[in-house]
Amino acid sequence: MIIDLDAHQGNGHEMDFAHDGRVYILDMYNTEIYPQDYEARRYIHQRVELLSGVSTKEYLERLDKELEVDPDGVIKRDEKVFSFAQQKKVPIVMLTSGGYMKSSARVIADSIINLSSKHLIELNK
Repeated sequence: MIIDLDAHQGNGHEMDFAHDGRVYILDMYNTEIYPQDYEARRYIHQRVELLSGVSTKEYLERLDKELEVDPDGVIKRDEKVFSFAQQKKVPIVMLTSGGYMKSSARVIADSIINLSSKHLIELNK
């Protein structure tokens, strides 16, 4: 299972796993930005399309049943996804988004610290 929650449509993995029935893709993305790959969208099993300016509250509500998510929303989002994976006993890989700027490093670090404090990940010391 791939749960893709960054702002961009995950057309790379959608095309990579297009014909692999073992991989289920949930992609939550902003339809107004790059890449707008309509062919790859055919391979998303669970598509959650958002528009620019979606609130954190609505984003998290849509994640339960953009992409202007505040730092607290990112932490809550990550916690929900890791809790889900732990409950279902499925492996998970975290690829951080927004790591392109120094300004986002703090929220990524805070999210990882939160996941560790909730025993959703184990940090090697």
